[in-house]
Amino acid sequence: MTADTIPSPCCPQCGQNDMVRRVSAIVQAEPESPLAQKLAAPRSPRPVPAIGCATLFFSTMVSISAAIFAVGLTELTATAPRTSLLFGVRDTSVFTGIITFLFVFVGVHAMFVWRQARLNRIFRRAFVAWHRASERWQQLSYCARCDGVFLPGQTTLTPVDQMQMLIYARRQPSQATVAPPTGAEGR
Repeated sequence: MTADTIPSPCCPQCGQNDMVRRVSAIVQAEPESPLAQKLAAPRSPRPVPAIGCATLFFSTMVSISAAIFAVGLTELTATAPRTSLLFGVRDTSVFTGIITFLFVFVGVHAMFVWRQARLNRIFRRAFVAWHRASERWQQLSYCARCDGVFLPGQTTLTPVDQMQMLIYARRQPSQATVAPPTGAEGR
């Protein structure tokens, strides 16, 4: 059987299939209709931008500023004799500035790396949920008589306005319980 010859599933509310269509077919056939816009496929999440040169530049600038502040503070509070270094700065001030630069640079950059890792984790979860929702959306059917959507085997009809909740649900919606066929019906 091809996809064209497969009969439409029956609506769980009215029990008919004469006004049942696949949601994907409705969206494809009438993309500008209000119904198609309500039934549109879930949108994929945006990927997280990677840490770039701007982040590295910002980390460097903050570190340089902190180092200059540390050198100035050390110069004001130090009692060691001045040396022949540039601008007559003390050795302890230079050492303090270098250490401050390194610690602040690593700290600021680590903060950005941690933030990037957290955003990547959130994106992966959103992508998995979107993928699952897209697969469910492909299976959705719409009953024009009852104005609702349902998944194959679902025992209840979901209003069109709640379609997103249906496709993003963590658990599968309630499935019809089918009794096993008996050989002697009506005995």
